[in-house]
Amino acid sequence: MQPETDDVTTVNAVEAASTISTMTLGEMVAQCYQQAVDKGWVEKDVTVIEQVALIHSEASEALESWRDKQPLSWTDSEGKPQGVASEYADILIRIGHYCRQLGIDLEYEVRRKLAFNAGRPYRHGGKRA
Repeated sequence: MQPETDDVTTVNAVEAASTISTMTLGEMVAQCYQQAVDKGWVEKDVTVIEQVALIHSEASEALESWRDKQPLSWTDSEGKPQGVASEYADILIRIGHYCRQLGIDLEYEVRRKLAFNAGRPYRHGGKRA
């Protein structure tokens, strides 16, 4: 007997939650991309310009959540994660999807950038933020 869709979704969510804490960044990128494939988000090409705009839209949603004085992380009555934390997660999910699609090794790039930034002076560039 085939389980109900809600049962499958619940099982998949529980399985995903139990493995997230042990994933490498590379594994998380692979899961973000696979979920995009499974949900039909790779059927049409999305340009880098559109990718940046969509990542920015998630950042804007985080800002609006903060401006609305919502808790950083909460779940609405339909079970959907909400708040700045959820929008930051959406940013990471989109970045993972797009990096895999473009062939970017995000784990390598993060390590490379952290190593470079370690050698920079304190508050380099003289900017406010």
